[in-house]
Amino acid sequence: MQKNGTNPQELNQKNPGVSYRNLLIMSVLMFALLLVGAFVYTFYVLLMGAVAVATALLVEFAFAKIRKIEYGKDIYGAFVTPLIFTLLMPPHLPLYMVVVGSGFAVFFGKSVFGGLGRNIFNPALVGYLFLLVTFPVEVGQSFIDPLTGTVLQSTNLADLTFTGTTQHIFGLLLGQYANTIGSTVMLGVWIVGAILLFLKIADWRIPLTVLLSSVVFTYVLGRFYPSQFHDAFISLFLGQLMFAAFFVATDPISGPQTSRAKIFYAIGIALITVVIRGLADAAEGVVYAIIIMNAVSPMLEKSPKKEDEVV
Repeated sequence: MQKNGTNPQELNQKNPGVSYRNLLIMSVLMFALLLVGAFVYTFYVLLMGAVAVATALLVEFAFAKIRKIEYGKDIYGAFVTPLIFTLLMPPHLPLYMVVVGSGFAVFFGKSVFGGLGRNIFNPALVGYLFLLVTFPVEVGQSFIDPLTGTVLQSTNLADLTFTGTTQHIFGLLLGQYANTIGSTVMLGVWIVGAILLFLKIADWRIPLTVLLSSVVFTYVLGRFYPSQFHDAFISLFLGQLMFAAFFVATDPISGPQTSRAKIFYAIGIALITVVIRGLADAAEGVVYAIIIMNAVSPMLEKSPKKEDEVV
């Protein structure tokens, strides 16, 4: 065991989900989604990803040198955070903002807590929310219509007239409507998400509970505020909910470990997301919901039942 470093075996005991194999597979799959985004938009998306990864590696290298700890033990983890961060961004975000956001995500979201396996919040979301506060127009109001190339101030999530017609559904699945890079082609999200579940890299309880609970909460609140909520079914396809449910909420480090806690964790994410979407000024609420539930996550596991299984 290293005196000042992070022992991989210790990490795995603290967080069973920390696996170098899983991190490698996640990196490959996130890159695949980035390629899909580049196909829909332009290869500038790949440049954003490359800059984000380079920034993350540089920050981790500098942090390791300053703290005099071994660099490279969790190299695969250094790719996952910036790739997810990039997929959360709108296309054509200025590169200097990518540098700021990726650097902030890795340093303040992971490194200051001690590195891989010790962070409290999802690092990619830390960088995303910092950029959203610092550059609200560029991050929250600069989307690209994939068909026309025109700049839009919002995604279809902000358009309550968007309905579940066959044309709309197929358009969302095939990436014909403006969204963030990772959420544009919903079919790609489904395929990659299914691979994660099949390989047991992500726990099926979290995305399934998030999505089903979102439908229930949207339907119930929609009965009281019909003019402020989308159709419960179509709301699943809008914004970043689907992407976040599969690839962000399932983070084994910042989320809970026991099966029962994961259910409560996912229900909390769904409730906060739906409330913010319908009753707050922000159109998208899932990123706030996951950060809040990251903070609540340890409390959910304070007194787990003996029969609860850590998975």
